[in-house]
Amino acid sequence: MSAQLSEKDSILNARKIYYLLFSRLFMFSSSKNRFSNVVEILDQINQAPLNSQSQEASQSLILKFQNLDLIAQEFDDIFHTPPSPVRNTFSFYEEGYEAGRACARVRGLLAKTDIRRDESEFKENEDNVGFCFAFMFELISKALNGDEKADELSKELFTTIINPYIDEFIEAINSHKEANAYIDINVLLKSFIEFERIYYEAPKPVVEKKIKEVDGISRSEALRREQNRARRKAEKNLQERKE
Repeated sequence: MSAQLSEKDSILNARKIYYLLFSRLFMFSSSKNRFSNVVEILDQINQAPLNSQSQEASQSLILKFQNLDLIAQEFDDIFHTPPSPVRNTFSFYEEGYEAGRACARVRGLLAKTDIRRDESEFKENEDNVGFCFAFMFELISKALNGDEKADELSKELFTTIINPYIDEFIEAINSHKEANAYIDINVLLKSFIEFERIYYEAPKPVVEKKIKEVDGISRSEALRREQNRARRKAEKNLQERKE
């Protein structure tokens, strides 16, 4: 029994390290220490990679993270710079707009714990991809201390929030013209997500209808513009009747 527990704890610790890494890489922070320990974590992954692709990616990233200013600039170019920043909330990939049902579900999970979002440091919604990774890190840390409820919540967070939409998020980054280091990061993320699907017995979802952009705009933005056109047309018709 002790050997089994030891093996389980070993797996939990390894998973925790990955989630810590991805929280640092996908959650915006203005702190100068936003990428602290990233190279050390990458070195650990390089020593015991999930596969050969992960090892190659970790080795490439160790070199690229020698210039943190370039990494920070790439992050901003991908996620913040107009005209087509990559959306980084699970609500967007589920419904096509921000602060949707996924955000409400994450808040519901948070309410079952003593974990809270530090609003002074983190301004984005709770279904932000980086925040969900940080949430997973905290839940696994609690599970390591024997918190069975945290273990259950981590499974729910992965199976209902992360697993269904993470592939579209990865695809969006890989398609961005400014993606460089983040393509290597996504190699690590994709391999890890495949491991997590095995761990939680959660198969890769079959996406029947993706959230797509039409002529460079999101579905929600297209709907807003259509509503504005209809309103202007109605106002024009009303004005013509008055004349």
